[in-house]
Parts: sequence; C-alpha cells; structure tokens
Amino acid sequence: MRLRLLIFSMIFSLVLGESLEVGEYKKIEINKIEDIQSMIDKKSVPRVVYSVGEATFKDISSIQIRKSKFYDVVVPTALIVREEIEVEREKIKKMIDGEIQVNFEYLDSLYEVYRVENNDIEVLYEKMKPVPVSVLLSQAIIESGWGTSRIFEEANNIFGVWSLNSTEPRIKATGSRGNKQIYLRKYDTMKGSIEDYMRLLARHNAYSDFRKVLKSTSDYKKLIPHLNKYSELGEEYVERLRKTIEYNNLDRFDSYELKD
Repeated sequence: MRLRLLIFSMIFSLVLGESLEVGEYKKIEINKIEDIQSMIDKKSVPRVVYSVGEATFKDISSIQIRKSKFYDVVVPTALIVREEIEVEREKIKKMIDGEIQVNFEYLDSLYEVYRVENNDIEVLYEKMKPVPVSVLLSQAIIESGWGTSRIFEEANNIFGVWSLNSTEPRIKATGSRGNKQIYLRKYDTMKGSIEDYMRLLARHNAYSDFRKVLKSTSDYKKLIPHLNKYSELGEEYVERLRKTIEYNNLDRFDSYELKD
C-alpha cells in the first residue's frame, strides 16, 4: 500500500511539473472537472491557484464528489494565501524584534491596506493573522453553495463580496436594495477572492471582536460567533457556520500543508 501511494505521489508530481517553492504556484483554469488536481493527503496539497472556466460544479451529480472537488479547489489557494501572509508577518515580526532594519515605505503600504491607525506596527502584525481554513471553508461553502453560485462561476467570487467601486471589475447581482443596484467583485482567480476575504476580516470594524479572539486562538468555536455581522441572518448565520464545519469535519483542513 505504501509503495502504491509513493508511486502515485511521483506520478502526481510529474503531472504538476517541477517542484514549487514558497511563493510559487501554478494557475489552472477549470474547463473540465478533470482539470482539478486532487489532494493526496494533508501534507501533499498542490501549489495550485484555480479560476473557473467552462466547467461547472452543477454538473457533478454526486454530492460527495462535488464536495471533494470543492475542497480540492479552495484549500490549496487558501493555504497559498495564508503562506504569503505569514511570510510578510514574519518579516514584520523581525522588524519589531530588531532583527532586521525597519522598512518604513514597506510598512506604510501595509498600514494603508489594513487600515492601521497611528502606524502601529504591532497592531499591523496582529491584524494580519490569517483566518483558519476551517472558518474560511465554512463561509466559502455557504456563500458559494459549494461552488454552484453564479458569482462563483462568473466572477471567481467565493464569498459574495460586494463592489462599491465602479472602476473595478465587477458583475451585477440579481438582487437590489430598493432602487439601488448591487454589484459584486470579479476576480481573475480565486486567489484574489481569498485575499480580499482575508483583508475584509482583518480591517473592517464589524469584525473587531473576531480579531480580538483570533489573537489568542484559532478555535473555530470561539471565532464564528463573531461573524454574526457578515450576513443579515445574524445568529442564524453563525449556527449555519457551526453546522457546516461540524457536519463536514472542516477543522481537519486546519492541519493541511502545501506540498514541498
């Protein structure tokens, strides 16, 4: 069995091409479901970033296969985004500890992105802590309907993030608020969607309590109650997140690692 797994792993590596390092990844457009690379195990997540092409999750009749493919698509990109954030956080930590010289120009750009007041480098470091994969996945599942929503298919928008800027890529939502048309952000790849999601939770005032808890724990049970403002459903939304995580055992993905 071990020999068979080793051979499969070698074939898998050949399919993906040369070994990829931190900061590197392949881009794959999903034109058929077979384009999705499977995760072999929790320590062999491929360095792949996906975008939706001609394929649709709606065509997968088996619910279990659809779930598995959804994980295969979202988890690798989530881990790549987390890794990139952690690389930056490590650099910031070294600046805080005096191990490397403070780069004020670099920090100024991050202060603006994460809306850090008074150029507080320690607040920046705390705000940038990534969201656990289990929490991210639960919201991705609910907001995209396991990858079957129109905005997922047409805009690589996993989390239903709105667009308030007419100059950025976006699509019209089917609904509206009174006489006001709603728009949703459009991304080139799902990586852009996950990056936006991470920044949203890291800087919006509605999630300040979420960030306070995240500073000391990555336990989804303690975190998700503070996502009640993400949806108009409020506490019902929190309960849906909890059930989604527990029913699908999503916390197992918190220990998954990118392939070396």
